[in-house]
This record gives sequence, C-alpha cells and structure tokens, in this order.
Amino acid sequence: MDDLLFIDDSEEAKPPGLSPACDEEGWVILVVDDDPDVHAVTRMALHHFRYQGRPLQIVDCFSAQEALAILPTLPDLAVILLDVVMESESAGTRLARTIRATPRYDRVQIVVRTAAGGYGGRAAFNDIPIHAFVWQSEVSKTRLESLVSSALAAYCATNTSPT
Repeated sequence: MDDLLFIDDSEEAKPPGLSPACDEEGWVILVVDDDPDVHAVTRMALHHFRYQGRPLQIVDCFSAQEALAILPTLPDLAVILLDVVMESESAGTRLARTIRATPRYDRVQIVVRTAAGGYGGRAAFNDIPIHAFVWQSEVSKTRLESLVSSALAAYCATNTSPT
C-alpha cells in the first residue's frame, strides 16, 4: 500500500503570502504578477532552490498596488520578479520607477519578466535601473534559477553589512 504524505498547510504564525515552512532565514523574493499560474510555476521551479545555503521566502502580490502596500513590511527584500502589464499596461513600469525613487530600496534587484510584447518591451525600462529583463516564454526552470542567482549575487555585492 502506498504511504500517504500530508502537508500541513495551516497559516498559523506565518505572515500571509510567504512560502510555507522556512525553518531558517531565507532570501525574500517578491513575485508581482496578475497571473496566478505564474506564481504557481515560480514556486514550483524555485521550491528547492538555495543560494549561499539559504532557501527563498517567496511573497506573492497580484498587482502593483498590492506590491506598494506590502513593500514596507519587507525590510529584507532582496529581489522582485516583476510583470509589466497588470492592472494597467504600464503598472509594472510605474512600480519599478516608484521603487527606484525610494532610497530604502536601492539594493533590491528587479527582474522584469513579462509576456506583454506590445507595451514597450525592454525599451520601457531603459531609464530605470533593473537587474534583468526577460520574456516569460524564454524562462525555463534553469533560466529562472540563473536569474535569481545573479540577482542575489548583485544584492549581496551591494551589502554594506554582513548577511
């Protein structure tokens, strides 16, 4: 007979939106995308990912507005995986500008990951400091791990205190 595995998915003592059960401090990654499937695939792809021996704590936001509301609650935010088109065709671009205009988020690495080719593409971010811009159709598990690794390396390189 097959053994059954039950996963405790209770929300007790965990802030909303965080990855389940991190027994150790993890890298805080904010996923901002209006497509629930993108969130699910991101979590699956990065489920076992570790950088410098630490896991990820993934926080989900489904709009730029929601991201703006949650940002102040994430003092250790390292990376944002950002969509462009959400509640408007330029929501992601405006969010990136707002983040970059806030000195508190200087170190946060922004990886733009979008499927919306008709809304300026990479050119829409030419004047906004971002870590990377990729089309969702080009992002495999390996590519996503590489993007997150390089973004975390850049985040650590700007660190003025020990991690």
